[in-house]
Amino acid sequence: MLLATIFLAACSSGYYDGYSGGSSGNTAEAPAMPAPAPDYDFARDEAEFGGYPEDTGLIEDQIGGADATPVSTTGTEDFAEKIVYSVYAEIETMEFDGTIEAVNALLTRYNAFIESSNISGVNYAARQYGWNELRRANFSIRVPVDQLDTVTKNLDSLGNVIRRNTNAENITSQFYDSQSRLNTFLIQEERLLDMLKKAEDVTDMIVIEERLGEVRYEIESLTTMLRNWQNQVNYSYLTLSITEVENFTEITEPNRTYWQQIGDGFMISIRAVGRFFMDLFKWLVINAPVLVILAVFAIVIIIIIKRKIRADKIKRSKQPQNAAVYPNAPAYAPPQYYAPVPQAPIAPAPELQTPESGESGQAGEDN
Repeated sequence: MLLATIFLAACSSGYYDGYSGGSSGNTAEAPAMPAPAPDYDFARDEAEFGGYPEDTGLIEDQIGGADATPVSTTGTEDFAEKIVYSVYAEIETMEFDGTIEAVNALLTRYNAFIESSNISGVNYAARQYGWNELRRANFSIRVPVDQLDTVTKNLDSLGNVIRRNTNAENITSQFYDSQSRLNTFLIQEERLLDMLKKAEDVTDMIVIEERLGEVRYEIESLTTMLRNWQNQVNYSYLTLSITEVENFTEITEPNRTYWQQIGDGFMISIRAVGRFFMDLFKWLVINAPVLVILAVFAIVIIIIIKRKIRADKIKRSKQPQNAAVYPNAPAYAPPQYYAPVPQAPIAPAPELQTPESGESGQAGEDN
């Protein structure tokens, strides 16, 4: 428990001494944290950072020597600005292969290199069928920062530059803050190594080694991050988007009059219509064999359909009208007319004879 308390006090002392320069009450005063030397090279071999020697010369080896300027936290010291530059440019070209060769020559001349590239649009089958397949290339390039302006000015030699953007990101604050953290962890590592030499108990040695592993992990992470930042500062980003075109994009003159704008638009429409009919004629000629076969099939199908329609009309004309309206109704049968059967004449009823004439007359009237 006593060793753990001393260990925590030592770590806390090293941290606050590194940032404020004050004393935490320990008898052993922390050494001043050196700043990165101007000639410090973050691109050194990884093998130099793979292991850390257990000696007092560790900090000088990592930061740049015993003569390095101490780190100031008041902001009064002048440090080199850490700025990451990036340039984006869109270029049109009518000679795609020649432009790609010119890009490679430009990079070789100014010690730049291609980080990634992508070329698309190379479709020879489409070109055989008459399609004008235009190609496109994208390059992500790293250029030495002192050569960036020269390379940017020479982009006009590659083709028609239609867009160019430049961006600058200042990472000075993040860079030196991370450098200060690295210095603090380096001091902690040195003290932990001294404690590990003096430790006699196995438990204390295990605790110290666990903390030492954490500190070394932070040192490696910060060293890698600082190396990447310094690499970005030393080598700027250049992104090129190259497009193959048939005609360069015309830059319209400023302050064009109303009638001049109408004339420009009319000429653009005329060229577009002419190009459309040229492409249409080319497509018809190239695909003539296929179109002839399709036309034969279409004529045969049309003849079959017409014959079918004609047969249906003839069939309907021979059917009664009701059959056309009600196809499931029974066939219509005309009414049958029969000759009247002759009947025998009906004999009149005999008159009734009564003795009395009066009654006879009355009976006759009743009948």
